[in-house]
Amino acid sequence: MTLLERVLHHFFPRAGKALAVIHTLFIKRALWESMRTGIPLDGHGQPAPWITFPALDYLSRLDFSQAHVLEYGGGQSSLWWAARAKTVTTVEGRKEWAERIRRNAPGNLSLIGPVEGLDYVESPLKGGLMFEVIVIDGFLRLECARAALPFLVEHGLLILDNSDWNAPACRWLREQGMMQIDFHGFGPVNDYTWCTSVFTRRQSAVPHRGDPWTEAVYGNLVQPA
Repeated sequence: MTLLERVLHHFFPRAGKALAVIHTLFIKRALWESMRTGIPLDGHGQPAPWITFPALDYLSRLDFSQAHVLEYGGGQSSLWWAARAKTVTTVEGRKEWAERIRRNAPGNLSLIGPVEGLDYVESPLKGGLMFEVIVIDGFLRLECARAALPFLVEHGLLILDNSDWNAPACRWLREQGMMQIDFHGFGPVNDYTWCTSVFTRRQSAVPHRGDPWTEAVYGNLVQPA
């Protein structure tokens, strides 16, 4: 705690708490730096996925060292996954992002792109490889979910970012028996909250209600699918 924070906590406890929140979010979680640069980073200046902080905190606690990861939509997340997983296959539709990923890709990261349309959805699945993790954070999210789910191993995780914007994809995955676990909150770059959801085949006795995230309650920026 800085001297200013200690003084505020002593004389103005509420202001001190507010400053501590700002320091945690903007400095420790590097939100200010990622907003300034437009590049998702962690507090150590390392690449971070552009997902919510609660989702990132959860995934950071898991061991992906033997996992094969399929990622629809690449960027800083591709480097983050490559540092933790056995292999990463990233599909990217934007030329500038594909070039950026390719320049920095380590040996265990394979990039497909830039590709569009059906090639974007189907190209990483043609080899028949099964994946422990499938990340959907790019174009055609419902189509990607439908095509890729058969290639998720039984105990695997499917991660859908911006799930609050993609109700049809969430609904379809739940209809396939997937359990939806929502991680809502702030994350890198953005000035609003959103939701990253993790889907698993493990059954739950409590079904997901499918209720929308409302800006008035949660502070997120809601856009229709």
